[in-house]
Amino acid sequence: MFEMKRICHLIFRLLFLLDGGVWSLRNLSISVPRAVLSGEGQAAVLRCSYDLEGAALYSIRWYKSETEFYRYVPREMPPTMVFPLPGASVDLAQSDHQQVRVVNLNRRLSGDYQCEVSADAPLFHTDIRSAPLTVVDPPFRAPQLSVSQRSYARGDVVRANCSVDEAYPAPNITWILDDHKIAETVTWRTSDQDFKERGAFSQLELTVLEAEHYRVGLTYTSASLSRVYPDHYIYDREAEADDERDVVSVRYTMVPPASGQFALGCVATIFDIYARKSEPVLIREDAPHPASVTGEDSSGTTLSYNTLLACAACALATL
Repeated sequence: MFEMKRICHLIFRLLFLLDGGVWSLRNLSISVPRAVLSGEGQAAVLRCSYDLEGAALYSIRWYKSETEFYRYVPREMPPTMVFPLPGASVDLAQSDHQQVRVVNLNRRLSGDYQCEVSADAPLFHTDIRSAPLTVVDPPFRAPQLSVSQRSYARGDVVRANCSVDEAYPAPNITWILDDHKIAETVTWRTSDQDFKERGAFSQLELTVLEAEHYRVGLTYTSASLSRVYPDHYIYDREAEADDERDVVSVRYTMVPPASGQFALGCVATIFDIYARKSEPVLIREDAPHPASVTGEDSSGTTLSYNTLLACAACALATL
């Protein structure tokens, strides 16, 4: 029905232009938040801008998935009319011919929203635009992080798991190493609107190399995009047979830090309206570093003058 209406509008516009008429409705655009939080008191302001080129406005109609829920007709009294929108309501005090404010949203109101503008007689030029809106139910808790060990030796592989409670839509997970983002796993989102809450899970295998200088390479990836980045980062993706979630395995290599310790964490995000970090885990090196030829031990402390003097005396005695 909705597509047929759009086709009719396009045919009418074409015939009118071929007849030498002047189009009186131009530059129609729609502004809809990509995502908003659900719950009482939460709101979304949907805006519609247009240029009637001096013609009078006949009506503004707003649809959610082809179902009309708000109408503005300036010639009628009152000019506004609201239709049922299950699970939400329209704030008439802040709705007019340019915008409509919807309050108390729930996730089942996620989907495409359309604004239809019609000029007044005699031609009733009409045009329509649409944009998606997602109503987010965030996780209840912060991400839960677990690690295989709290200490390491050079050459070890430290394994970590990050799990996030169910949410709508399922969150993305970003791994954080000493406040640096090292990888991001993007949760697969189905195209159908089943409105089901889903959790998220990611595994990390962190290999500590035999090196002296601390260097963190910033790399990102997405499980759903199936992209592999070069250098020291790869990931594997597999689906558990008895679980709907994807298990994303991230492999990252690093040289050990000069301090002998590093902090590991993960962050759950949903669009740009939700971000929550796990409690960081501090992982320390098992044994101190061997002394370097520069005269510094593993803690960075300069060797004492007496120690150096004794070493010099031993060297002279062997001559």
